[in-house]
Amino acid sequence: MKTSRVFLVLAIGILVGGVGHAVFADGGTDKSLKVLSMVYSLIQKDYVDPLSGKPVLTSAIKGMVASLDPHSEYMTPQEYHELEIDTKGQFGGVGIKITTRGKKIIVQSPIPNAPAERAGIKAGDQIVKVNGLSTEKLGLAQSVHLMRGRVGTAVTLTIRRKGVFEAKDFNVVREVIQIHTVKAKMISPTIGYILDREFSENNARDMGKAIVELRSQGMKALIIDLRNNPGGLLNDAVDSASLFLPEHKVVVSMKGRRQFHAFHARNEKPFEHFPIVVLVNTESASAAEILSGALQDYHRATILGTQSFGKGSVQTILPLFDGSALRLTTARYFTPSGRSIQDYGITPDVIVKEVIPKGMKSIKVPREVDLKHHFLNPDGAEATIHIPKSNVQYHLPMGRIPMKDDTQVQAAIRILDKDLVASR
Repeated sequence: MKTSRVFLVLAIGILVGGVGHAVFADGGTDKSLKVLSMVYSLIQKDYVDPLSGKPVLTSAIKGMVASLDPHSEYMTPQEYHELEIDTKGQFGGVGIKITTRGKKIIVQSPIPNAPAERAGIKAGDQIVKVNGLSTEKLGLAQSVHLMRGRVGTAVTLTIRRKGVFEAKDFNVVREVIQIHTVKAKMISPTIGYILDREFSENNARDMGKAIVELRSQGMKALIIDLRNNPGGLLNDAVDSASLFLPEHKVVVSMKGRRQFHAFHARNEKPFEHFPIVVLVNTESASAAEILSGALQDYHRATILGTQSFGKGSVQTILPLFDGSALRLTTARYFTPSGRSIQDYGITPDVIVKEVIPKGMKSIKVPREVDLKHHFLNPDGAEATIHIPKSNVQYHLPMGRIPMKDDTQVQAAIRILDKDLVASR
Protein backbone atom coordinates (compact mmCIF):
# COMPACT_ATOMS: atom_id res chain seq x y z
CA MET A 1 0.00 0.00 0.00
CA LYS A 2 1.34 3.36 -0.99
CA THR A 3 0.20 6.72 0.24
CA SER A 4 1.58 8.46 -2.84
CA ARG A 5 1.55 7.29 -6.43
CA VAL A 6 4.11 9.63 -7.99
CA PHE A 7 6.03 11.71 -5.49
CA LEU A 8 8.25 9.31 -3.61
CA VAL A 9 11.37 10.42 -1.77
CA LEU A 10 14.49 10.52 -3.93
CA ALA A 11 17.22 10.69 -1.31
CA ILE A 12 17.11 9.92 2.40
CA GLY A 13 19.57 11.88 4.50
CA ILE A 14 19.58 11.01 8.20
CA LEU A 15 21.30 13.84 10.03
CA VAL A 16 23.22 13.40 13.26
CA GLY A 17 21.96 15.78 15.95
CA GLY A 18 19.12 18.25 15.78
CA VAL A 19 18.27 21.07 13.43
CA GLY A 20 19.68 24.41 14.57
CA HIS A 21 17.87 27.68 15.03
CA ALA A 22 16.98 29.55 11.85
CA VAL A 23 18.86 32.76 11.16
CA PHE A 24 17.11 35.38 9.01
CA ALA A 25 18.87 38.22 7.25
CA ASP A 26 15.90 40.54 6.82
CA GLY A 27 14.03 42.35 9.55
CA GLY A 28 10.74 41.73 7.78
CA THR A 29 10.88 38.11 8.82
CA ASP A 30 10.87 39.08 12.49
CA LYS A 31 7.67 41.07 11.94
CA SER A 32 6.03 38.16 10.10
CA LEU A 33 6.87 35.81 12.96
CA LYS A 34 5.30 38.25 15.41
CA VAL A 35 2.16 38.38 13.25
CA LEU A 36 2.08 34.59 13.20
CA SER A 37 2.31 34.51 16.99
CA MET A 38 -0.47 37.08 17.33
CA VAL A 39 -2.77 35.19 14.94
CA TYR A 40 -2.18 31.97 16.86
CA SER A 41 -2.96 33.73 20.17
CA LEU A 42 -6.17 35.23 18.77
CA ILE A 43 -7.30 31.84 17.47
CA GLN A 44 -6.63 30.26 20.85
CA LYS A 45 -8.43 33.05 22.67
CA ASP A 46 -11.39 34.01 20.49
CA TYR A 47 -12.21 31.17 18.05
CA VAL A 48 -15.82 30.03 18.40
CA ASP A 49 -14.84 26.60 19.77
CA PRO A 50 -11.90 25.63 21.96
CA LEU A 51 -9.02 24.25 19.90
CA SER A 52 -5.99 22.14 20.63
CA GLY A 53 -2.92 24.11 19.67
CA LYS A 54 -1.01 21.24 18.06
CA PRO A 55 -3.26 20.67 14.99
CA VAL A 56 -3.31 24.41 14.28
CA LEU A 57 0.47 24.69 14.39
CA THR A 58 0.92 21.49 12.39
CA SER A 59 -1.32 22.90 9.66
CA ALA A 60 0.65 26.16 9.71
CA ILE A 61 3.96 24.30 9.30
CA LYS A 62 2.53 22.10 6.54
CA GLY A 63 1.24 25.16 4.68
CA MET A 64 4.58 26.95 4.97
CA VAL A 65 6.53 23.99 3.59
CA ALA A 66 3.96 23.23 0.87
CA SER A 67 4.39 26.76 -0.50
CA LEU A 68 8.02 26.01 -1.43
CA ASP A 69 7.62 23.41 -4.19
CA PRO A 70 5.51 20.30 -4.92
CA HIS A 71 7.91 17.86 -3.24
CA SER A 72 8.89 19.52 0.05
CA GLU A 73 6.71 18.34 2.91
CA TYR A 74 6.40 18.44 6.68
CA MET A 75 5.58 14.97 8.02
CA THR A 76 4.02 14.22 11.36
CA PRO A 77 5.62 11.35 13.34
CA GLN A 78 3.03 8.94 11.95
CA GLU A 79 3.56 10.09 8.36
CA TYR A 80 7.33 9.82 8.73
CA HIS A 81 6.97 6.31 10.11
CA GLU A 82 4.81 5.32 7.11
CA LEU A 83 7.45 6.72 4.74
CA GLU A 84 10.17 4.68 6.39
CA ILE A 85 8.05 1.56 6.02
CA ASP A 86 7.38 2.28 2.35
CA THR A 87 11.04 2.73 1.44
CA LYS A 88 12.05 -0.46 3.23
CA GLY A 89 9.80 -2.50 0.94
CA GLN A 90 8.66 -4.76 3.82
CA PHE A 91 5.96 -4.29 6.47
CA GLY A 92 3.20 -5.95 8.44
CA GLY A 93 -0.06 -5.48 6.61
CA VAL A 94 -2.87 -7.04 4.59
CA GLY A 95 -1.24 -6.89 1.16
CA ILE A 96 -3.22 -4.55 -1.08
CA LYS A 97 -2.38 -1.63 -3.31
CA ILE A 98 -4.90 1.16 -3.00
CA THR A 99 -5.87 4.35 -4.78
CA THR A 100 -8.46 7.07 -4.21
CA ARG A 101 -11.50 8.37 -6.07
CA GLY A 102 -12.42 11.57 -4.33
CA LYS A 103 -12.77 10.53 -0.68
CA LYS A 104 -13.31 6.88 -1.55
CA ILE A 105 -10.49 4.36 -1.01
CA ILE A 106 -10.39 1.76 -3.77
CA VAL A 107 -8.43 -1.49 -3.96
CA GLN A 108 -6.18 -1.09 -6.99
CA SER A 109 -4.97 -4.68 -6.77
CA PRO A 110 -4.36 -7.27 -4.06
CA ILE A 111 -0.77 -8.53 -3.82
CA PRO A 112 -0.71 -12.15 -5.03
CA ASN A 113 -0.90 -14.75 -2.23
CA ALA A 114 -1.07 -12.03 0.45
CA PRO A 115 -3.74 -12.09 3.24
CA ALA A 116 -6.21 -9.77 1.49
CA GLU A 117 -6.30 -11.85 -1.69
CA ARG A 118 -6.70 -15.07 0.28
CA ALA A 119 -9.57 -13.49 2.22
CA GLY A 120 -11.37 -12.75 -1.05
CA ILE A 121 -10.76 -9.00 -1.50
CA LYS A 122 -10.62 -8.03 -5.19
CA ALA A 123 -9.46 -5.16 -7.40
CA GLY A 124 -12.12 -2.45 -7.62
CA ASP A 125 -13.49 -3.09 -4.11
CA GLN A 126 -14.18 0.03 -2.05
CA ILE A 127 -12.88 0.00 1.53
CA VAL A 128 -15.61 1.84 3.44
CA LYS A 129 -14.45 1.06 6.99
CA VAL A 130 -11.35 -0.12 8.84
CA ASN A 131 -12.17 -1.69 12.21
CA GLY A 132 -15.58 -0.04 12.06
CA LEU A 133 -14.22 3.46 11.37
CA SER A 134 -15.29 5.29 8.19
CA THR A 135 -12.40 5.67 5.74
CA GLU A 136 -13.96 8.85 4.34
CA LYS A 137 -13.63 10.43 7.78
CA LEU A 138 -10.22 8.88 8.50
CA GLY A 139 -8.62 9.91 5.22
CA LEU A 140 -6.08 7.91 3.22
CA ALA A 141 -3.04 8.22 5.52
CA GLN A 142 -4.91 7.24 8.71
CA SER A 143 -6.70 4.38 6.93
CA VAL A 144 -3.36 2.99 5.71
CA HIS A 145 -1.93 3.36 9.22
CA LEU A 146 -4.80 1.32 10.72
CA MET A 147 -4.47 -1.42 8.09
CA ARG A 148 -0.82 -1.90 8.98
CA GLY A 149 0.19 -3.30 12.32
CA ARG A 150 1.83 -6.10 14.26
CA VAL A 151 2.21 -9.35 12.36
CA GLY A 152 -0.35 -11.95 13.48
CA THR A 153 -2.99 -9.42 14.52
CA ALA A 154 -6.30 -9.06 12.69
CA VAL A 155 -7.98 -6.08 11.07
CA THR A 156 -11.56 -5.89 9.82
CA LEU A 157 -12.10 -4.28 6.42
CA THR A 158 -15.64 -3.41 5.42
CA ILE A 159 -15.88 -3.76 1.64
CA ARG A 160 -18.47 -2.47 -0.82
CA ARG A 161 -18.35 -4.32 -4.15
CA LYS A 162 -19.92 -3.22 -7.40
CA GLY A 163 -23.10 -5.17 -8.10
CA VAL A 164 -23.48 -6.29 -4.47
CA PHE A 165 -26.14 -4.46 -2.46
CA GLU A 166 -24.72 -4.79 1.07
CA ALA A 167 -21.20 -4.09 2.30
CA LYS A 168 -19.35 -7.09 3.72
CA ASP A 169 -16.79 -7.43 6.53
CA PHE A 170 -13.50 -9.23 5.80
CA ASN A 171 -11.39 -10.28 8.77
CA VAL A 172 -7.76 -10.23 7.59
CA VAL A 173 -4.74 -11.34 9.63
CA ARG A 174 -1.66 -9.18 9.04
CA GLU A 175 1.53 -10.76 7.71
CA VAL A 176 4.96 -9.51 6.70
CA ILE A 177 4.37 -8.09 3.23
CA GLN A 178 7.35 -8.02 0.92
CA ILE A 179 7.02 -5.81 -2.14
CA HIS A 180 8.82 -7.29 -5.12
CA THR A 181 9.35 -4.37 -7.47
CA VAL A 182 11.22 -6.31 -10.17
CA LYS A 183 9.56 -8.88 -12.42
CA ALA A 184 11.35 -10.62 -15.29
CA LYS A 185 10.62 -13.06 -18.09
CA MET A 186 11.72 -14.03 -21.59
CA ILE A 187 9.39 -12.61 -24.27
CA SER A 188 11.18 -14.22 -27.22
CA PRO A 189 13.93 -16.82 -27.52
CA THR A 190 16.56 -14.04 -27.34
CA ILE A 191 14.88 -11.02 -25.67
CA GLY A 192 14.40 -10.64 -21.94
CA TYR A 193 11.95 -8.27 -20.27
CA ILE A 194 12.27 -6.63 -16.83
CA LEU A 195 9.41 -4.64 -15.32
CA ASP A 196 10.73 -2.30 -12.62
CA ARG A 197 7.86 -0.78 -10.65
CA GLU A 198 9.76 1.33 -8.11
CA PHE A 199 13.25 1.96 -6.71
CA SER A 200 12.98 0.61 -3.17
CA GLU A 201 15.65 -1.18 -1.16
CA ASN A 202 17.22 -4.19 -2.92
CA ASN A 203 15.82 -3.15 -6.31
CA ALA A 204 19.26 -3.24 -7.95
CA ARG A 205 20.08 -6.57 -6.32
CA ASP A 206 16.85 -8.08 -7.62
CA MET A 207 17.44 -6.65 -11.10
CA GLY A 208 20.94 -8.11 -11.16
CA LYS A 209 19.62 -11.55 -10.18
CA ALA A 210 16.92 -11.29 -12.86
CA ILE A 211 19.50 -10.53 -15.56
CA VAL A 212 21.64 -13.52 -14.55
CA GLU A 213 18.57 -15.76 -14.70
CA LEU A 214 17.47 -14.37 -18.08
CA ARG A 215 20.94 -14.86 -19.54
CA SER A 216 20.85 -18.49 -18.40
CA GLN A 217 17.68 -18.82 -20.49
CA GLY A 218 19.37 -17.48 -23.63
CA MET A 219 18.82 -13.72 -23.34
CA LYS A 220 20.89 -11.69 -25.81
CA ALA A 221 18.96 -8.39 -25.57
CA LEU A 222 16.90 -6.71 -22.84
CA ILE A 223 13.86 -4.46 -22.40
CA ILE A 224 13.73 -2.53 -19.12
CA ASP A 225 10.21 -1.21 -18.50
CA LEU A 226 10.23 1.95 -16.35
CA ARG A 227 6.76 3.11 -17.38
CA ASN A 228 4.64 4.25 -14.43
CA ASN A 229 7.74 3.96 -12.19
CA PRO A 230 7.47 6.89 -9.74
CA GLY A 231 11.11 6.75 -8.64
CA GLY A 232 12.30 5.99 -5.14
CA LEU A 233 15.70 5.73 -3.50
CA LEU A 234 18.62 7.59 -5.06
CA ASN A 235 21.21 5.01 -3.98
CA ASP A 236 19.24 2.22 -5.58
CA ALA A 237 18.98 4.17 -8.85
CA VAL A 238 22.78 4.55 -8.80
CA ASP A 239 23.22 0.85 -8.05
CA SER A 240 20.82 -0.05 -10.86
CA ALA A 241 22.75 2.11 -13.34
CA SER A 242 25.96 0.49 -12.07
CA LEU A 243 24.72 -2.84 -13.41
CA PHE A 244 25.25 -1.52 -16.95
CA LEU A 245 27.98 1.15 -16.79
CA PRO A 246 31.77 0.84 -16.36
CA GLU A 247 33.00 1.39 -12.82
CA HIS A 248 33.70 5.02 -11.79
CA LYS A 249 31.53 6.55 -14.53
CA VAL A 250 29.36 9.41 -13.22
CA VAL A 251 25.74 8.29 -12.93
CA VAL A 252 24.22 11.50 -11.57
CA SER A 253 25.37 14.68 -9.84
CA MET A 254 23.58 16.85 -7.27
CA LYS A 255 24.00 20.60 -6.98
CA GLY A 256 22.49 22.70 -4.22
CA ARG A 257 23.23 25.80 -2.16
CA ARG A 258 25.33 23.81 0.31
CA GLN A 259 26.27 20.69 -1.58
CA PHE A 260 27.73 19.25 -4.72
CA HIS A 261 28.17 15.55 -5.08
CA ALA A 262 28.68 13.18 -8.00
CA PHE A 263 27.59 9.56 -7.72
CA HIS A 264 29.70 7.07 -9.65
CA ALA A 265 29.04 3.57 -10.96
CA ARG A 266 30.29 1.07 -8.43
CA ASN A 267 30.24 -2.35 -10.06
CA GLU A 268 33.48 -4.01 -11.10
CA LYS A 269 31.75 -6.36 -13.55
CA PRO A 270 28.79 -4.61 -15.22
CA PHE A 271 26.61 -6.20 -17.89
CA GLU A 272 28.02 -4.50 -20.98
CA HIS A 273 27.65 -6.78 -23.97
CA PHE A 274 24.00 -6.85 -24.99
CA PRO A 275 21.63 -4.20 -26.44
CA ILE A 276 19.02 -2.58 -24.19
CA VAL A 277 15.81 -0.63 -24.78
CA VAL A 278 14.36 1.34 -21.83
CA LEU A 279 10.64 2.17 -21.88
CA VAL A 280 9.48 5.45 -20.30
CA ASN A 281 6.27 7.47 -20.18
CA THR A 282 4.71 10.44 -18.38
CA GLU A 283 4.74 8.57 -15.06
CA SER A 284 8.45 7.68 -15.21
CA ALA A 285 9.86 10.03 -12.58
CA SER A 286 12.87 10.94 -10.41
CA ALA A 287 15.01 7.80 -9.91
CA ALA A 288 13.56 6.27 -13.09
CA GLU A 289 14.73 9.38 -14.94
CA ILE A 290 18.18 9.12 -13.34
CA LEU A 291 18.60 5.58 -14.65
CA SER A 292 17.24 6.27 -18.13
CA GLY A 293 19.18 9.56 -18.39
CA ALA A 294 22.48 7.91 -17.46
CA LEU A 295 22.01 5.03 -19.91
CA GLN A 296 21.02 7.52 -22.62
CA ASP A 297 24.03 9.80 -22.06
CA TYR A 298 26.48 6.90 -22.34
CA HIS A 299 24.61 5.41 -25.32
CA ARG A 300 24.20 2.20 -23.32
CA ALA A 301 20.48 1.96 -24.10
CA THR A 302 17.88 3.25 -26.52
CA ILE A 303 15.17 5.18 -24.65
CA LEU A 304 11.72 4.58 -26.16
CA GLY A 305 8.26 5.87 -25.33
CA THR A 306 6.97 9.33 -24.45
CA GLN A 307 8.36 12.30 -22.54
CA SER A 308 9.05 11.44 -18.89
CA PHE A 309 7.68 13.26 -15.82
CA GLY A 310 10.42 15.86 -15.33
CA LYS A 311 11.31 15.65 -11.63
CA GLY A 312 14.88 16.92 -11.38
CA SER A 313 15.07 17.72 -7.67
CA VAL A 314 16.53 15.97 -4.64
CA GLN A 315 14.66 15.75 -1.35
CA THR A 316 16.57 15.23 1.90
CA ILE A 317 14.79 13.87 4.97
CA LEU A 318 15.59 15.91 8.09
CA PRO A 319 14.33 14.12 11.24
CA LEU A 320 13.16 16.44 14.03
CA PHE A 321 13.37 15.97 17.80
CA ASP A 322 9.69 15.02 18.28
CA GLY A 323 9.69 12.17 15.74
CA SER A 324 8.39 14.30 12.89
CA ALA A 325 10.51 15.10 9.84
CA LEU A 326 11.00 17.65 7.12
CA ARG A 327 11.32 16.46 3.54
CA LEU A 328 13.11 19.43 1.98
CA THR A 329 14.24 20.05 -1.57
CA THR A 330 17.98 20.70 -1.16
CA ALA A 331 19.45 20.21 -4.62
CA ARG A 332 18.85 19.66 -8.31
CA TYR A 333 20.23 16.60 -10.02
CA PHE A 334 21.91 16.40 -13.41
CA THR A 335 22.59 13.57 -15.83
CA PRO A 336 26.24 12.62 -16.59
CA SER A 337 26.38 15.08 -19.51
CA GLY A 338 25.16 17.89 -17.23
CA ARG A 339 21.52 17.95 -18.37
CA SER A 340 18.81 19.01 -15.96
CA ILE A 341 15.55 17.18 -16.57
CA GLN A 342 13.58 19.49 -14.22
CA ASP A 343 10.18 20.26 -15.79
CA TYR A 344 11.30 18.98 -19.18
CA GLY A 345 12.04 15.32 -18.46
CA ILE A 346 13.84 12.73 -20.55
CA THR A 347 13.17 12.93 -24.28
CA PRO A 348 13.12 9.39 -25.71
CA ASP A 349 15.46 8.55 -28.58
CA VAL A 350 12.45 6.94 -30.25
CA ILE A 351 9.00 8.46 -29.70
CA VAL A 352 6.25 5.83 -29.59
CA LYS A 353 2.90 6.76 -28.08
CA GLU A 354 0.83 4.41 -25.99
CA VAL A 355 -2.31 3.18 -27.72
CA ILE A 356 -5.17 2.45 -25.35
CA PRO A 357 -7.36 -0.46 -26.53
CA LYS A 358 -11.11 0.06 -26.55
CA GLY A 359 -12.75 -0.52 -23.21
CA MET A 360 -9.58 -0.04 -21.15
CA LYS A 361 -9.72 2.58 -18.42
CA SER A 362 -7.32 5.50 -18.67
CA ILE A 363 -6.51 8.70 -16.81
CA LYS A 364 -4.94 12.04 -17.61
CA VAL A 365 -1.58 12.23 -15.90
CA PRO A 366 0.04 15.54 -14.84
CA ARG A 367 3.74 16.19 -15.32
CA GLU A 368 6.10 18.22 -13.15
CA VAL A 369 5.46 21.31 -15.27
CA ASP A 370 1.74 21.09 -14.40
CA LEU A 371 2.29 21.15 -10.62
CA LYS A 372 1.73 24.19 -8.43
CA HIS A 373 4.95 25.88 -7.22
CA HIS A 374 7.17 23.81 -9.52
CA PHE A 375 10.52 25.48 -10.13
CA LEU A 376 12.02 26.09 -13.54
CA ASN A 377 14.66 24.18 -15.44
CA PRO A 378 17.99 25.90 -14.59
CA ASP A 379 19.17 25.48 -18.18
CA GLY A 380 16.24 27.54 -19.45
CA ALA A 381 14.70 24.63 -21.33
CA GLU A 382 11.26 26.21 -20.96
CA ALA A 383 12.33 29.18 -23.06
CA THR A 384 13.95 27.19 -25.87
CA ILE A 385 12.07 23.88 -26.08
CA HIS A 386 8.38 23.09 -26.15
CA ILE A 387 7.44 21.20 -22.99
CA PRO A 388 4.77 18.56 -23.63
CA LYS A 389 1.68 19.07 -21.51
CA SER A 390 -0.43 16.33 -19.95
CA ASN A 391 -2.90 16.14 -22.84
CA VAL A 392 -2.45 12.43 -23.52
CA GLN A 393 -4.31 9.72 -21.67
CA TYR A 394 -2.36 6.84 -20.15
CA HIS A 395 -3.63 3.49 -18.95
CA LEU A 396 -3.86 2.78 -15.26
CA PRO A 397 -1.28 0.33 -13.85
CA MET A 398 -4.19 -1.88 -12.71
CA GLY A 399 -5.14 -2.47 -16.36
CA ARG A 400 -1.87 -2.99 -18.18
CA ILE A 401 -2.11 -3.53 -21.93
CA PRO A 402 -1.46 -7.14 -23.03
CA MET A 403 2.08 -7.38 -24.39
CA LYS A 404 0.95 -8.41 -27.87
CA ASP A 405 -1.10 -5.18 -28.06
CA ASP A 406 1.52 -2.98 -26.38
CA THR A 407 2.80 -0.70 -29.16
CA GLN A 408 5.86 0.37 -27.17
CA VAL A 409 6.95 -3.16 -26.27
CA GLN A 410 6.47 -4.30 -29.85
CA ALA A 411 8.52 -1.33 -31.13
CA ALA A 412 11.28 -2.22 -28.65
CA ILE A 413 11.29 -5.83 -29.86
CA ARG A 414 11.71 -4.67 -33.48
CA ILE A 415 14.67 -2.46 -32.52
CA LEU A 416 16.39 -5.22 -30.58
CA ASP A 417 15.80 -7.79 -33.33
CA LYS A 418 17.57 -5.45 -35.78
CA ASP A 419 20.42 -4.89 -33.30
CA LEU A 420 20.88 -8.64 -32.87
CA VAL A 421 20.89 -9.22 -36.62
CA ALA A 422 23.45 -6.42 -37.11
CA SER A 423 25.76 -7.85 -34.43
CA ARG A 424 26.00 -11.31 -36.02
